[in-house]
Amino acid sequence: MRVLVVSLFNVNPLFFLLLGFCVSTMSGFYGIGGGWLITPALNILGVPMPYAIGTSLVYIIIVSGIGTITHRKIKNVKYIVGIIIGVSSIPGIFLGKKLILHFEQTGTADSFVRMMYIIFLIIVGIFMLVEQKLDSGTKENSGRRLIFKPHIKITIDENKSACVSAWALILSGVFIGFLKSTMGVGGGFVLLPILIYLVKLPVPAAAGTSLFTVLIAGTTGAAAYIVSNNIDWAGVVYMTITSIAGTVLGASATKKVDPGKIKMFFAITLFLGGISVLFKELRFDLMSNVSVFGITVGSTLLIIYAAYIRGHSKKNT
Repeated sequence: MRVLVVSLFNVNPLFFLLLGFCVSTMSGFYGIGGGWLITPALNILGVPMPYAIGTSLVYIIIVSGIGTITHRKIKNVKYIVGIIIGVSSIPGIFLGKKLILHFEQTGTADSFVRMMYIIFLIIVGIFMLVEQKLDSGTKENSGRRLIFKPHIKITIDENKSACVSAWALILSGVFIGFLKSTMGVGGGFVLLPILIYLVKLPVPAAAGTSLFTVLIAGTTGAAAYIVSNNIDWAGVVYMTITSIAGTVLGASATKKVDPGKIKMFFAITLFLGGISVLFKELRFDLMSNVSVFGITVGSTLLIIYAAYIRGHSKKNT
């Protein structure tokens, strides 16, 4: 029972509680599992990378499950898209697991994972910021085809007017699975842009579908780390305590904030997250600690302000 109360690495429970609330709020709002923030945050707090990844993956299952239920109630989940990508991620998960264990044996796992974070977070963040300037106003994407010709068509809406390529979804799943197992993420920070720009889902539907996909694929990824006993269960328990309120808060906010702003907030958060991991890799530990928690708390406050304070004041004017 002691392991469920005290962190294996003596992390203050207050950090877990705060991290759980903030990341779950962002998870519900952006449609991400939150592992891309939790994993480096835990590593910064002193949790070794394999344990940070495993703990993050177990928590992702919980928070994405809560998020999926919440988004389902507001009809934001495209199940067929999530199932195909989620199942297709399994081969990528096992490939990534083998790779991360190899780097762990050579003593370079921490540096390898951090470099992957730096590259993907900054690139995806910049892409989404640049795309905002090229986007056609506030008109949402819906029903346009993928880059891949849909030889095998998958319909994604009730009236069967929009279809996507099954091959594109499968390849996306394998890629997401690889990222999931090597980086300890649900893959949402890459999956969300794929669903928005490639599958052409509206932003709220992309968020809900992303969480559903993360839930499916995350189960396999977490199981791989549970078997190897790389989990700080105390961290999972403490983060879960505050995750229900945060997830509901974030998911409800998607109905109150313009889709263009959701994409912009997400892009900025990703970019700054990459910078914070870069600080860690350069051994600027204090700057890394301050920035990663600043991003997490700051993004949460921004969501609350945009949806519930600014949005409420607009209704009253």
